[in-house]
Amino acid sequence: MEEVIFYKEWLPLPKAEFNVLAMIAEQGGSFSGNYSDMCRYLGVTPQDRNRTALRNAIESLTSHGFISCESHGRTRHLTVIPKATEIRLPRPWVQSVIQHDYSSEAVAFAHVLKVFIWIALNDLSVVTNGMIAEDLNVSVSTVVNAKNVLEREYQNISKRKVSEKLGEDFFRTLGQELAAGAWWTEI
Repeated sequence: MEEVIFYKEWLPLPKAEFNVLAMIAEQGGSFSGNYSDMCRYLGVTPQDRNRTALRNAIESLTSHGFISCESHGRTRHLTVIPKATEIRLPRPWVQSVIQHDYSSEAVAFAHVLKVFIWIALNDLSVVTNGMIAEDLNVSVSTVVNAKNVLEREYQNISKRKVSEKLGEDFFRTLGQELAAGAWWTEI
């Protein structure tokens, strides 16, 4: 099965920058096209504001050493610059996550990928949604929505609440044990 390579170092980046990196990664580490092509790939209309957001994200990624960008007329050739901690995900699953309709879940595909990668790389026994949100620079509700998608739509994570007993009838929730699925559901 073909794999897509993501890097842990991408996780705290803003959504627009992560979207560009996910697009390049899904295409095998390099992408060629104009800003309108990129907009269509990401499922947004090629309006000026969307093209401007992509241009700004690409400039930021280039200046911070995440990608290299060569321009030939209106065509941009974007290439990922590898980082230290990589995670490989099956290409069909990544494509499914990118193309999924999230209108009912109130979460973007970038956040679903980020939360899954965070969980897959996590080595803590108990985590909270707040910990994940802080590491990913997103809201707690975004983390909850992304985990719900991963659990319900893809069956790629398992979670178990961890509590401690404080008294006869009193418990305090410490967090959750989270695990990324070893097996991928059929797409």
